[in-house]
Order: sequence, then structure tokens, then C-alpha cells
Amino acid sequence: PRKLLSVAGRRRVSVFSDVFVDWKQNVNEVTVRLRCGDGVQRIEDINSTFTDTHCSVSFPDGRQWSCQLQEEIEASCSKVQYKEKGGFLHLILHKKIPFHIWPSLKVNGVNVFGLPNPNPTHVLRLNSPIKGRLQSCRRFLAGGRAKPEPMVNLQAVKNDSYEKGTDLMVVNVYLKGVCRDTARVIFREQDFTLIFQTRYDRNFLRLHPDCGPNTVFKWQVKLRNLIQPEHCSYSFTPSRLDITLKKRHSQRWGALEAPATQGAVGGAKVAVPSGPACMDKTQPGSSQHSLPAKEESPRVGEDTPKASPRGVEDAGLDSVASRTVSEHVAITKTESSPKPTCMVQPMTHAPPAAERHEEEEEKKVCLPGFTGLVNLGNTCFMNSVIQSLSNTRELRDYFHDRAFEAEINCSNPLGTGGRLAIGFAVLLRALWKGTHHAFQPSKLKAIVASKASQFTGYAQHDAQEFMAFLLDGLHEDLNRIQTKPYTETVDSDGRLDEVVAEEAWQRHKMRNDSFIVDLFQGQFKSKLVCPMCSKVSITFDPFLYLPVPLPQKQKVLSVFYFAKEPHKKPVKFLVSVSKENSSTEEVLESISRSVRVKPENLRLAEIVKNRFQRSFLPSHSLDTVSASDTLFCFEVLSKDLAKERVVLLKVQQKLQVPNISISKCAACLKPPVSDEDKLKRCTRCYRVGYCNQVCQKTHWPSHKSQCRPNSEHVGFPFLVSVPESRLSYARLSQLLEGYSRFSVNVFQPPFQSGRTSPETSQSRLDVAPMPAGSVDEAVAGSSTAGSGGLVSESHSQLPDAAVTGYQQPNESASGHASPFYIALLDSSNKEQRLDEKGETGPDLPEDTTLELVWKNNERVKEYVLVSSKELEYDEDPGSLSETARAGHFTLEQCLNLFTKPEVLAPEEAWYCPKCQQHREASKQLLLWRLPNVLIIQLKRFSFRSFIWRDKINDMVDFPVRNLGLSKFCIGQKDEMQQPPVYDLYAVINHYGGMIGGHYTAYARLPSDKNSQRSDVGWRLFDDSTVTMVDESQVVTRYAYVLFYRRRNSPVERPPRFLRPVTAESPTAAGDAASQVREPEHRVAFVNRAAW
Repeated sequence: PRKLLSVAGRRRVSVFSDVFVDWKQNVNEVTVRLRCGDGVQRIEDINSTFTDTHCSVSFPDGRQWSCQLQEEIEASCSKVQYKEKGGFLHLILHKKIPFHIWPSLKVNGVNVFGLPNPNPTHVLRLNSPIKGRLQSCRRFLAGGRAKPEPMVNLQAVKNDSYEKGTDLMVVNVYLKGVCRDTARVIFREQDFTLIFQTRYDRNFLRLHPDCGPNTVFKWQVKLRNLIQPEHCSYSFTPSRLDITLKKRHSQRWGALEAPATQGAVGGAKVAVPSGPACMDKTQPGSSQHSLPAKEESPRVGEDTPKASPRGVEDAGLDSVASRTVSEHVAITKTESSPKPTCMVQPMTHAPPAAERHEEEEEKKVCLPGFTGLVNLGNTCFMNSVIQSLSNTRELRDYFHDRAFEAEINCSNPLGTGGRLAIGFAVLLRALWKGTHHAFQPSKLKAIVASKASQFTGYAQHDAQEFMAFLLDGLHEDLNRIQTKPYTETVDSDGRLDEVVAEEAWQRHKMRNDSFIVDLFQGQFKSKLVCPMCSKVSITFDPFLYLPVPLPQKQKVLSVFYFAKEPHKKPVKFLVSVSKENSSTEEVLESISRSVRVKPENLRLAEIVKNRFQRSFLPSHSLDTVSASDTLFCFEVLSKDLAKERVVLLKVQQKLQVPNISISKCAACLKPPVSDEDKLKRCTRCYRVGYCNQVCQKTHWPSHKSQCRPNSEHVGFPFLVSVPESRLSYARLSQLLEGYSRFSVNVFQPPFQSGRTSPETSQSRLDVAPMPAGSVDEAVAGSSTAGSGGLVSESHSQLPDAAVTGYQQPNESASGHASPFYIALLDSSNKEQRLDEKGETGPDLPEDTTLELVWKNNERVKEYVLVSSKELEYDEDPGSLSETARAGHFTLEQCLNLFTKPEVLAPEEAWYCPKCQQHREASKQLLLWRLPNVLIIQLKRFSFRSFIWRDKINDMVDFPVRNLGLSKFCIGQKDEMQQPPVYDLYAVINHYGGMIGGHYTAYARLPSDKNSQRSDVGWRLFDDSTVTMVDESQVVTRYAYVLFYRRRNSPVERPPRFLRPVTAESPTAAGDAASQVREPEHRVAFVNRAAW
């Protein structure tokens, strides 16, 4: 029924009491369900109004529903949803205080229209569904607390952002283990708020004392421009939260956060406090309700800055964008509200003259060298390079002491007119003043992008590539040569290397003379050899950094080494080889170093099923060999040592009779009558038995197609080498018996009478095809002895006594007969037994395979029992850690690869002046002159094709101290000069893969006089975060670029007011009269023309 309610001072309003259905809540939202009725066709027909404490809904038919809410909501984030099925309207209200359970929907159950006695049915319907949901919400609270833990307002969260076109802004918030069920992002037109809990990010929780997994954090960001809240979204990954903002207008923002609002100078921003004293209560999201909040403790080692300190910055800092609100800022409290407010101190800049005379001290917020760099959007590559260069002692002092000002070359068309040098100096000084927790390098990025267009925007880039452009640009801005002469490449033409190298260096200095060259540049010796005419070309080229390759991915192969002496037990080696393009030579060289045997006296073979599968030449590839394959390496007798021909013999072991039992006749299927009357085996295959010859002849037609010589191998094969003059049956027997004992067990039972001799038991059935019905012909034949030391048997007929045991015992049989005999396998794998009594050695051809046949036939005299066993071997102690070393290399290995000759690819073919054609020459780079600061790039990114690249994540162990390069530098040694020894002072790390990744840097500031000591210790630079680390943490598998400083090799800094020189001045290197054309091949800097 409709009720007409009279309200004092207002018109009469018609209200339907059955509009309200029910309500429910979770940790973040309250959902109210209303009944729309028949008059609503679409959601546009409904008029809804929300404030922080009140909501009301008007329907087209005049019905109204409104409510004074129990607690505050985010009015700007409230939504209305129309459910056509059932005709319900859902009001989704975002709680201003998440995790707080509302005991009721209304304030004290009072009706919004002021009814003195609220409808009891209404109250019952309101409270009945909430009972179970309250219990459900309480499960989100740790320990069953009725009240939520106070919310912590964060001053900063590790994040970066970038613009995706002109319509979207993407924010990456780096948090691990965010509770997805309770986290949410509230979007408004000019800000967004992140509310979350994290249970697994221990590093994050350690930064916030007294906070735990149940603490609720809040981070609010005021945006630079307006967004469309309804089109914004967010998603979770295991390590971060991705927020996508839809811009209200298609335009470039340039930054995420709002610009300065109060007294900001030089682009600094001041965040407006979020307490009620600073907000109009009519604004969306405003409130007079105080959040239960607690202050966030400052980070260890940081001071809390005052609200608005003012100071003087270096000259030129006004041209560099200042910090954003997402940097380290202080938290203060106002008396009118317990909310913490985030303030960013304004920055002021005095003119350069004032700074030179008297500098007003700014508030120190951190120690010098602990200032981070703000990530402008995928600019971690730039931040890591800048931090590493800022800890280069000579470069830091050069710019910090303003020595660079006297060398600025404003007329160099390849430079920026000094803008880059000044911008870098300003940034460097800001990093070492200690007045910023984090600094924004946007101006430097813009200067670099103005000359190198690939750095425009906020895409990901290679740190090494940016470093090369930055140093090249600084060099051109500081080049002391204003008028560059033409020079040509210096070739050796048979002259001494020392003369050619010095001439090439001086010609290089005629065009490139700066403090960057003095500090960072060295000199290569490049050697090219033509494969056709052997023409040798030697040139000397400058270098800025060493791009050293990494060894290819490794696999560990198990190789069993057999010495040429049979009494020595085999040794197992674990050998690491490349997964791709590996060769037998790698394995042979590794074994050679371990056993001190020349590689040419080693042979490698693969063993499968107790026989030789394949043999490898040194040039053969091992790409198809896996770690589970069995490889044998045999030492062979050297021809030079034997002074005669050496015969190599492959030997495989087999049984004369298969190790299978025969329990019944194959023809009549009857078992033997007694143990003494055993079945007689077929003497060709030994796999079937018969009662007598009648059964044998009866079964022959069906058996002959399956009758094959026994080929059951036992033990492992081996390779023996014998001088031709000592090749005899007795010598072979001795060698073979010595090698065989490592892989077979041999047992000789006690002798029993009634056995036949092995010499009289070698007859077998015919295997040749026979006409049907001629069985008698097929089973008639005889065994004849051949000449020449070999015994041959007829394969056409069955002997008179074709079954073993029918022959009479040989009276001349020796009681000490050998347990095996040796047979030769011919090209058709037919067995030819060697003559045991031959006085001269058998004439064996090359590539001969022998079979050692064990006499295990129990019906012959002195038979033996033979079985295979695991190979007996010793472990090589030096190989025990080889598995761990696979994928683990040293910097020395990388430098060896760098100086190793390589053949040029077809697209890089060298033009031979003698052949007058392009040749795929052999090229070798050697170090001739080493710089004071050596930069080494570990080439972790390899091209697999013209499109795809692969990243090598293998560990490269590099020394932090005492990197000696004497063995790699072939330049002329000065007796007075100390050996080149370097100490590490910075590392750029890359995490991730080709598609996406992140850069950080480790760095220390070396002492001015001793590079082994540090004025400022090792720190980790992760964008705006700077933390102290131990030296043991610096060497990781993620190292990408290494910075080394040479010991006892100081670089002289130029006088303060030295002016750039021209090529015609007396101090210019070389004579301008000898000007010639520009060289075609330039190595000094990368893409110089871009500047």
C-alpha cells in the first residue's frame, strides 16, 4: 500500500514502502537492492543522487527511496545497475573505510523521512540478511577483530608509468602478493586511490614498521589531467599491479602526476593535503569523517624534510624537471585531522653568479650519493647508466668541479652546443648534494632524444646503447678540436706494430680529443687474413667499450677414458661443451688437458647396446649427442712413438650361446627324460633344442626362416692399438682379456666328465633358401677347415652330427683352453674365426672389427659363465663440479672468446685489395692500448635470425678486485709502467627477457688515490630507491655492463680555463697540411652522425 507522509516544511512526497528489498556488504562495497516496478524501461528513467553520507533514488512513477547511510562512501565511485530480469535496481556503494563492517544500512535505524516509529517489518528485512554477511566479512579480518586495523596512507609506492598512445596512461605498481579479494582501485576524474593488503612482499613490509599482512594501505595519486573513471581498469600479476587510465582528452601528458600548485619553482609539485581542512565538503570524495590512520615511519637513513624548505640549487637546475609526488616525501599531521598528508618540498634556484659566490644551504634529506632517479616511464635503462657514470671518480670530479666549462665546444655541429654537457653536470651535482631523495632526469632525456630520435617517447631501450650515445654526445660537446682535419686509416704495410699503432692513435686524436677520450677510450689491433691469397691487413682502431661474447649454452657429457694400457681402470670425466655448434675437438681437448695426452692420440666413440654405434672425427659435430648418451674415449698408440704402422682394432664381446634356458623339444614339445639326457641345441642360433636328429629334421622347415647366428653382446666394446710387428693371437688375447674384465663377470665351473671339446662342437644349420621337399639335402653337409689362419664353415648344409654333443670328445683338447676365441667380422657381418695356433700375426685390414666370443656352451669342456656388469671406473676429482659449472662462465673465458679469430659472415665480407674481391676473411681483435676506465659489455643478447633475439642468462663470474689484463694486452710494454690491473666500481644489471625487463645498477665511489678503496660503499640503484649492499652481492647472473677502474693510472684533468683548440693551433695533434679524405671505417663512437 502507498503511504502519504507529511514532512514539516516540505511538500508531500509519495513513497512506496516496498521499494527497498535488501542489502549486503563485503570488505569494499555495500550493495542495496531496490524494486523498480513496471514504470522503468531503462536506467535513464531513474534519477539517483549520491553524497558521502546520503543516497536517494526517484522513479518515473513518482516513487522515491532515500537513506542516511551508516558510514561514509566514495560518492564519485558509486554506481547504479538495472537488472531487467526481475526488475531490480542495484546501488553499488564504495566504502570510504574498507574492511569496516556496517552494523546497519541506516544511521541508528532512523527513517530518512523522520518517521517517529520506523516500520518494524522494514527493520527486520534490513537486518535479517546482514547477519550471515557480517560473519563472512569478519573472516577478512585477522584474528576475528571487530574493528579493522588502522589504514596507512603511503607517501610513495614503487611504480613507473608510460603513455600508451594519446588516449591511455599505464601505471605499473610493483607489489608482490597483493590480496586480490580485498584490493581495489578507486578512480575519480582527477585522481585514483589504491587500497590494498600484501601478505608476501616482505621487502615492502620491512619498509613500514609496525605493519603486517593484515595492514590496509592506501596510496592516492593526483593526476596531471582528467580521466574517464568508468573506462579505467586494473589487473594483477604475481609481481605487480597494472593500472590503465583512460584520458578524458586525447593528448600527451608528459607526466603522471599533477603539476605544482603552491609556490612551486622549477617544476616542483606540492600535493594538496587530503584532510577535511583542505577540501570542500561538496567535492566528490570529501568528508568530515576521520579515517583511523597511523603515520608511516620514514625509511632507515632518511631524514623527514620540513613542509616547505627553500634553498638554492646549482646553475641550470631550473632547466631540469623536478620530482613528482610519487617520490620520497614526508608525512605530517594537521591538528584538524588525524589523516597523514603528503607534501613535496618546493625547489628554488638562484642565478649562476649567486651560486659561485655564496650558496644557500638546502635541507639535507639523504647522504651524498644516495639520491635516486625517478622512472619517467620505462627509463630504468637510462637511470642505471647515469648512476654508474656518476660514480666514475674522474668523470664525477670533472663535472662537479666545473672543469668542463672551459672545454665546452659550442661550434661542433655533431654536438648539442654544450646543452648535453651542462644538463649532465646539473644532474650529476644534484645526485651528490643530498638534497633530494630522488631526482627527475626528464631534461637530460629530452636533450638526448633531440639528437637520437630512437630515445623519443617511453619505449624500452638497451642500456649499453644509451650509454654509447651519451658518452659520444658528451665527447662532441667537450671536443677540444674545433676544426677537424681529414684523415685516412693507417695500414701497417709491413711496418712495426708499435709505429703503426702510435701513428693511428695520433691521427685519431687529431679529430677526437676530449676528456671522454682520455678517460674511456682504448685501442684495438685488428688483423684480417684473406683465405685465398693470405693477404694480411693490420689496422689499429679506437674503442669505447669491449663487447665480449659469452660462451654458448653448455651441456655436460659423460666420457669414459680408456688408457692404452689394459691394466689401468677407466676414468669417468664430465665435459662441458656448447649446446650448439659443438665439436668432437672440444671433448678431446678437455680430456687431453686432464690426462696429458695429445688430442691426436685420442679417439671418441658412442656406445649403444654394448656395441659401437658411431665414431667421431675431431671435426664432427656433437649437437645430436645428449647428456644421457654413453661416450668412450680411447688412448691409442702414437705412430711416432711406435716407429711403425699401428693397427687399430674395434672389439665387441658376445656369447657363444644365448643366456636362455630350453625346457622342451621344439619339434615334439617333450621335456628331457632326465637331467643327464639334456636337449641338444641348434648349433647356429642356439635358441632351440631337440631330442634327436629326427626332431631336428622335422622342425627344420619351420625353423630355418628364424635361424640366425647368435648376436647377443655382453659387456662394453673397446678399442685396442697394437704395433704391426707385435700383432699375434697371443698378444691380442692378452689385451682383450685385460680390457674385458672391467665390464663382464666370468666364472668357470668345476670340470665335469662327459663334456665335449669346443673344437668339435662348431656345427650349425643351413640358412640358405632351399627348394621345397629337399630337406635331406638341406641338412646334409660337413665342416671344413680353411687356410691362412682362419676357420670357415659351410653355410649350405647340415653336418652329419649337426646337434651339439653328438661328436666324440677330442682327446687332444687341452685342459687349459682359453675361455673365449677371437673372430673377425667381414663386411657382411659374417664371422671368421682367427687361427689360435698361427705363428705369424693375422693380416688384418684397416677399420677391422673383432669379436671376443665367450665359450659359455655348457656342453663343451671348460665352459664359462659370463654376465654383463656395470662398468668399473674411477671418478675424475676435477669433474665433480662440472655439472655445477655448466652455464657458469668466467670473464676470462669471455675475453678469450673475444680475442679468438673468427670467420666473417658473408654479409660482412672484407674487400681484399690483392684479390680485388670481397672475401670471408679471418678476423682477430686484440687489445693494444687499455684505457683508465674500462667498460665491458657482456653480450647477453644474441641474434638467432633477422627478427628474433635470445637472451643468455648464464652466470658470468667476474672479479671485483684484481682484474689482470696483461695476457690480453699485446701492446708495447713500458718497463716503468705497472701491469694493467683493474678494480670494479659499477655494474649494470638486466632482469627479464627480450620482450620486457628492468635495469638496476650497483656502484661504489672509488677513492681518488686508490681504486681499491671506496669513499662511498656499494649501493643498489633501483630507480628512485637507493640502498646499501654488501660487496658479495654485486656479482650476479644478471650483470650486463661492467665498469672497471685502472690502478695507478691517474688521468690529468685539464686546466680550469683551457679553451678548445683548432687544428691549426700549435697544440693540435698532427699537421693540417697532410689532410686527406675522411676514413670509411670509423670505430671510435657509435652513430656519430646522429649527433
